Amino acid sequence: MSTTSLLILIGWIVQLFIGFYFIRFISNIIIRCILTCIPCILLTYMVSNKLPPFQMFSMLLVTYCWLISIRYIHLIVLSPNQCLTFHSFILKFLWMFFPIISCTSYQQKQWLILYDFISAAIKLLINHWMYRWLLTCKGSDSYVRLIMFYTFILTYSFLSDIQSGLVRIFTRNKYMIKSLTDFPLLSCSLREFWGKRYNQLVGTIFRESIFQPILQYLSSPTIAALIVFFISGLLHIHLAFINFGDSRATISTISFFLLHGIACTIEAHTPFRIPLFFSWLFTQLFLLVTVPLQNGEFTKLGPDYYAMNTPPLFEQKWIPKLSIPNFCPN
Repeated sequence: MSTTSLLILIGWIVQLFIGFYFIRFISNIIIRCILTCIPCILLTYMVSNKLPPFQMFSMLLVTYCWLISIRYIHLIVLSPNQCLTFHSFILKFLWMFFPIISCTSYQQKQWLILYDFISAAIKLLINHWMYRWLLTCKGSDSYVRLIMFYTFILTYSFLSDIQSGLVRIFTRNKYMIKSLTDFPLLSCSLREFWGKRYNQLVGTIFRESIFQPILQYLSSPTIAALIVFFISGLLHIHLAFINFGDSRATISTISFFLLHGIACTIEAHTPFRIPLFFSWLFTQLFLLVTVPLQNGEFTKLGPDYYAMNTPPLFEQKWIPKLSIPNFCPN
């Protein structure tokens, strides 16, 4: 760890300490907000300032800075009395890195520990297979390559499956790691996709630290939900800037999240329900049509990008290699 990185880490720790013991007791919410937001913005800028582009690790690091900032603003500005001890306060942040939850009786009985490792093995094989295929093909904006890219990203959850299985073994099946995804292709509505199935870690933090606190102040689920999607859009704009080094994806990215926020709002206020199959079909079609707004630039990236982002365990020779197709999507 470089001296700069160490200083930034110390800066985050000091900020958490000052926030809990001093800033949250300031009665003026505007002053409390300024003293909370400015250090978060500066520290996030310092982290992202010299990160190498076209690296998934860079985007992951920036994402965690955003999540820490969002949680910090929630606990210091919006809900200063939620955590009564420094221990409970710090656990709120550590949970982002170790999202341990209790195993329900249903999970203990229906989802055996062995299934976690079977799921991890299947996802691992698909992830490495898709990676090798992406390495052989030039970038394009075709829907086939978009599906390839999403399959590659979603199957990264094999890491959390392995961790969950190990946690369940060590805790005698009392605890597990919260899964990153829950079969998002089964979503029968956009609200189900965003709220329950896709990126559950980020979704949990956004719900607990943005939606619910704002709802206490505004009493409008619609406005609170739109704010969540807008902030998510800003996060992904920053990630695109870190990855590509420019702001070319700004309009399309924010449009994607606002469209989905509006669509979720319409779903919530629709007085009737269509048959389940058609609900699933419309949800998947809407995702398929709009997702190029968010990830179109990523699908245009060629083999050089993936060569710099080798997935975990890829070099292990004991892992079977599935044959890749002999064609590339145009």
